[in-house]
Order: sequence, then structure tokens, then C-alpha cells
Amino acid sequence: MPLTLPPDLPDRFHVAQALDAGVSRRRLRNLSLAAPFYGVRSRDRGDDVRALALAYVPKLRRQEHCSHATALILVGGWAPDRLHRAVDVTAIPPTVRARGAGVRGHELTTARIQAVEGLPVSTPAAAWCQAASLLSDRELIVAADALMRRHNPVLGLDDLLDEVAARPGTREVRRLRRALQSAAPRTDSVAETLLRLDARDAGLPPFEVNAEIRDAYGRFLAYGDLVHAPTKVLLEYDGQQHRLDDRQYSRDVERLDDLAAAGWRVIRVNRSHRGTARRWILERVRTTLLERGWHPEPSQMVAERGRK
Repeated sequence: MPLTLPPDLPDRFHVAQALDAGVSRRRLRNLSLAAPFYGVRSRDRGDDVRALALAYVPKLRRQEHCSHATALILVGGWAPDRLHRAVDVTAIPPTVRARGAGVRGHELTTARIQAVEGLPVSTPAAAWCQAASLLSDRELIVAADALMRRHNPVLGLDDLLDEVAARPGTREVRRLRRALQSAAPRTDSVAETLLRLDARDAGLPPFEVNAEIRDAYGRFLAYGDLVHAPTKVLLEYDGQQHRLDDRQYSRDVERLDDLAAAGWRVIRVNRSHRGTARRWILERVRTTLLERGWHPEPSQMVAERGRK
């Protein structure tokens, strides 16, 4: 049995297409080919969202496109890992929604679509709104932050606001509006967003995201992850690059010295601060804020009592 496939057979193809081209069923069962969906074979054995979406192309009908969480990832956004194992496909009637293993089928009467690597994909703002049916309230905020990130943002806050305004009668519109009230442009990572939301839920004051910090002479010192300027308290989330990159580590040391000299109190948080450790570090932030003159608003005091 020849192992080579006909040269005109695409990298991802229907089994029926291969059989018509003279490929045997035995060859189609060879482990060199992936079977990501029923009736489909692929030379690419990748299992990330991009690979799965491309592998679905042979099954994609004319009135279908990638949407929801899948579209968020394809346009450069974020969706939780639990949604990476299947492809979101939306059908426009009269085409009925897709069904089968590895597919989350949806139906919409209209759609805003753009091309991504030749795939029809929901526009970023539309994908975020669609994904509300799959995401928790907190995940929806994280996804909005990821689209509006500081470096290479996919879109801006106005884009999301406009998209939500165009959906006044949809089931998730209230959740979308609430999420945008808590979302923040210019974030750098999912971990940074989660830290900000944890601080909020702990009854701490609002922190400015990636704000410029300058000394008394106006000299730029740093961009702070989460900045409370009135008390000069700064929360920094240290990702792995801070530990593994020697140059980054050296810059961090100089930066921290400059901030301390300018009167800033820097509290560093990393991936080890989970569960009890997370609560402990946020309590330390609260104590530091109070020592530096922060006075909680009544609503924040209520939040603190509820947390206890």
C-alpha cells in the first residue's frame, strides 16, 4: 500500500474525497493521519484551537462560520482551556446547527464575519458577545481585557460598547454590560486581570492598570501593573519571565530601587499566591493601604464584612 497521498488532495479532506481519489480505507486508518472529526482526515496532528478549526474546513458548509470561544482565540483573544477541545460553529438558517463530537453548534440569524487564515470567523467584538453563553461573569471580563490588552490590542473599549449596544434584546446583554463596567484596557496578562478582580472582590480600592509612575521631578520610573496613586501602593504580578530572564531580573531590581526611593511600596504577587496565600497577600495589601492613609468607602467596608 503506498504511503503517499495524491498530490492534489488537500492537507485536510473528507474521507469520501480521498476514496474518490483512489485512497484505500486502510491508508486512511494509518496513524500518520489525524481524525479530528467524523469523516475527516488531516495531515496536521496538532490539537490546538487553530489546528482544530482548520481541520473542520472540509465539513464547513456555506452558511457556517467559526464563532464564540473559537473565534475569540483565532482573532488573538482568550478563552478558558476547558473550551479549547471543541470548535464553535455557527449556522445561518435555513442551515441547521452543526452536531457531532468535537463541535459546539450554534444558530444565528445574522453574523459579522471576517477572514482569518482563509476561515470565516466572527469579528472580535461579535465573538466576545457570543461567548457570553459559554463564559462565567469573571471569564467574560478576562476575555474583554485580553482583547483590549496593552501590547497589540485586538480592539478598544468603544468597539465592545458599540457591539453590545447593537444587541439590546439579546439574552446575555445585561451580563455583557456588567462585564464592560469591570473590564480594563491596557492589561498585560490573564493573571494580571485575575489579580485586579481578586483585589476588587476583597473590598480594596480601584487600581489603575499599567499606569505611568514618575518621581517628584517628573522622571519616568516605571509602568505599574496595578497602581493606587493616592497611597503610592503598587501591586506587581511577576510572571515566569521575571524569574527566568536575567536581563529582566536586573531591570526589575533597578526598577524596584527607583520606586522605593520615590516612596512607593511595591507588593509582588506570583503564581504561588493561590487559595490561602492569595487571601493572605491581599490582606497585606489592605494593611499597607490603611497604613498609608487609605479610608475605605462604606461599600468597601460592607464587602470586607461579607468576605469575612
